[in-house]
Amino acid sequence: MDFNSEDLKKKFEKELEDLRKSVKRTNILVVGQTGVGKSSLINIIFGQDIASVSHTKPETRGFHKYASPSLPINIIDSEGYELDVAEKFNSSINDYIDSNFSGVEDQIHIAWYCISISGARVLPFDLKNIEFLLSKNIPTAVVFTQADNDTPQGDTAKSLSKIISDKFGSKVSTFQASNDAELNKKELDLDKLVEWSSDNISDENVRIAFIMGQKASMKLKFKNAQKIIIAAAASAALVGASPIPMSDAALLVPIQTIMTSKILHVYGLNVGVSTVLKNLIGTQLLTMLAKSAVGNLLKFIPGFGSVVGGAINAAVASTFTLSLGYAMCKLSEKLVSAELDGILNEDVINSIFTKENLETFMNQYGKE
Repeated sequence: MDFNSEDLKKKFEKELEDLRKSVKRTNILVVGQTGVGKSSLINIIFGQDIASVSHTKPETRGFHKYASPSLPINIIDSEGYELDVAEKFNSSINDYIDSNFSGVEDQIHIAWYCISISGARVLPFDLKNIEFLLSKNIPTAVVFTQADNDTPQGDTAKSLSKIISDKFGSKVSTFQASNDAELNKKELDLDKLVEWSSDNISDENVRIAFIMGQKASMKLKFKNAQKIIIAAAASAALVGASPIPMSDAALLVPIQTIMTSKILHVYGLNVGVSTVLKNLIGTQLLTMLAKSAVGNLLKFIPGFGSVVGGAINAAVASTFTLSLGYAMCKLSEKLVSAELDGILNEDVINSIFTKENLETFMNQYGKE
């Protein structure tokens, strides 16, 4: 069976556009005194200096909202505004909420309260400020920054975490972050902070925007992509419920096309890259999907080489779609990595989206 590549391209592009329109930006309040490492935290999690590329002007007294066109995230920075006077801080937060936020899309979705480990103190006004944020129903996490200045055993962080735990119990989670990117990757809590943030955003479209925007946890992106892949595999199984000839494998391509567009979306490649590069990614992906549809990749998945009667049944259709989805996640991770390194261009895209890479990852899924 053949298919219309132009129709497939339109379907792919329409799905990406619909997904892009569904995004509701995540509003994150970042609280902390000047110099505690808020910018480093933001840059590491989102992979770019949002403040330097934002054109947003200062808002209500003491607050700045930063928004990058390449990220579905708004960062609201308190800039340390009168944190040491809890009543003034509370008043300023109230004024900011009243003058800027109304519906679900506009409210503060989560707050990161940053305290430097270098200072080795949680002050009474910190506790009052956190208590106030909780009273406004803003999910709040405490992030102990500059953890590279802690002891090797993390004694200061443990001591400060106990203060927060004794005061708030399970209502407030604590995490550690460092200006040292390698330390963050190996020992600290950025993965956990990112997962906490995702779990505490109630609106699904806002939550997806956060997952798209964050670059600290590929594990979280993959976890959400898995839901998409499983749903696509279930649809593919329905197609194969009555076994179809191998020559009709193209019947699976529309399902896999939609799945792939959703995976790209979760990995932030629907918003974070230029239109030119996004179009190139789409072209390369569709070329690979077309090649896989005629069954020439089935042999790379253990057990598929001996499909009875040369037919695709429900098990074959679903497993093939699962393996393809897994491969697309791995390829998307490579794209995100190239984007973070500032080397995402036509040559890199062409080197990532190859038949050999696709076969390798599909085969890897089959083995796992």
